[in-house]
Amino acid sequence: MNRFSLVVCQITLLACPSMLLAQRGNHGTGAGPTTPAPSNPTPNSDISDFNRAVALQATPDQIAQFQRLKKSTQAARKDAQTLIQLSQNASNSDSSHYADLNDAIDEARTNSLQFMRSLSASQQSGLKPQTKKLAKADADISKQSKALAHESEQRPIDTKKIAGLVEKLDNALSTFQSEQTDIGKEMGIQSEEHTQ
Repeated sequence: MNRFSLVVCQITLLACPSMLLAQRGNHGTGAGPTTPAPSNPTPNSDISDFNRAVALQATPDQIAQFQRLKKSTQAARKDAQTLIQLSQNASNSDSSHYADLNDAIDEARTNSLQFMRSLSASQQSGLKPQTKKLAKADADISKQSKALAHESEQRPIDTKKIAGLVEKLDNALSTFQSEQTDIGKEMGIQSEEHTQ
């Protein structure tokens, strides 16, 4: 490089200091202090979603428990719907149907409790809103089941009142089932129709 070119470059750089500042992050403004780049950028929402999904992911054991829970809840709903039909069609219902429904409800609630106990601390934390709704639905089932048990012990049996109580119980079971499905989705558990 000859001496003349070197002098021209030096004069240009001294005459235009804004070009030098452009290299420091001010993009040639030449005014004010430079702002430091954030040292810890906020996490990407995709990464947060991925981390949440990993934390909530069901274990193979939990998937098996969940499938038992769904089956037992579906069986309880089927018993409730059968009892609704019997109550509407017959003048006198067989008390064994109430016992069958009660047993099915007990099994569904027990399976739910076992499933909820299998959740890790991070799953419990991440699923808090959903588990709260499931607990509320469980409490409603308990309330409706007790009301039905009390009414079914009355003599003579009021089939219309029983039918109304069983319908309320079926609605509670439907909500219970819906809340289970929401938890399953959050945990990455596919319904049995999708796994076959």
